[in-house]
Amino acid sequence: MKNLLLFTLVIFTIKVNGQGFVLGAKAGLTNTQIIGADYKSFQIPTSSNGFLIGGFARVSLIGFYIQPEISFRNLNFTVNSIGTTSAANTATMLNYIDIPVMFGKKILNVINVSAGPSFQFLVNKDLTASNINTLDKGNYNDFVIGAQLGVGVEIWKLCFDARYDFSINSIGNVATIVNNINNTQNIDFSSRASMLQFTVGYKFIDL
Repeated sequence: MKNLLLFTLVIFTIKVNGQGFVLGAKAGLTNTQIIGADYKSFQIPTSSNGFLIGGFARVSLIGFYIQPEISFRNLNFTVNSIGTTSAANTATMLNYIDIPVMFGKKILNVINVSAGPSFQFLVNKDLTASNINTLDKGNYNDFVIGAQLGVGVEIWKLCFDARYDFSINSIGNVATIVNNINNTQNIDFSSRASMLQFTVGYKFIDL
């Protein structure tokens, strides 16, 4: 009961101060490209499709807004070795909790443009390698900082958004070559992710 009264008080305060408040959920598809500094005897991973699901809140004031979000998304890709005596590949599935904080502006009360940082936490990884003597599994960072740029259209309670998301620091080493005498050949796979997001959101609360 106390929490309900507190929430009501916060909403009332927002309205009194001429602000807007939105609370909603979103889901959509992603398309990610892994960008490596030096793949040498590896093929560059092709773009991979994934999904995201999450929620968002928005506080608006005189046409501008801040929109913190939280979402779960996955990333799948495969790296293949080429030009070696024994072919090998490593398959990777990474799951992240993303927390973007978007700053934006509405145009004509229908279109919005936004940008902001994204804080990405690795919560699960599944790595497999076909030939461990040639290609070892990658090591991935538990925390990645990214940035997002987006544009959207809002109709009734629906939000249609398209965003470009790119990691600022490395997501980690995709793979490592291991030769037959158990010596590791260190190759710079300092890889980043470049991602497109297409989502549909629904505003449960729109004040």
